[in-house]
Amino acid sequence: MTDDLFPAPDGPRPGAAPARKCYRHMYILDHESMWACERCGRLRDAAVSRRSRNNRSRGNRDELTVARILGGRKVGELLLPWDVEIPGYARIQCKRLDRWPSLAKVVTWLDAIPAGPELRAVTLADTPGSGGTTRRLIVMDLDEYAAFHGRVEP
Repeated sequence: MTDDLFPAPDGPRPGAAPARKCYRHMYILDHESMWACERCGRLRDAAVSRRSRNNRSRGNRDELTVARILGGRKVGELLLPWDVEIPGYARIQCKRLDRWPSLAKVVTWLDAIPAGPELRAVTLADTPGSGGTTRRLIVMDLDEYAAFHGRVEP
């Protein structure tokens, strides 16, 4: 075969979309004692990695705490739109944040839980720092709450 039949590629077309980023990086230790993704070559930032790991564990602990307080079970690892469920009563999304979110954001989280026979709720917890007491709030739709607990429409 000759090179005339199969010319070497010149690279991406001028109008082509840029290469996609990795969905999940696979870090390996390269020759310079740095962690780099074997697919895209992106270097691993140790501070960002630690912060992400701490935030994930903080969220998991908060889900377990809310489940214990309310007598439900933690289902966050099932990748549902809610993290805690009390069978026959409520489905709850748990958020532990460093500052209080806007009400519009809370409504977005509440609306992400599909409507059903159970109540939908979002719990919010702040991060007070060392020695501080965590304050927890629960947000529910008032009409759903009243309908569940037997309010009769006039």
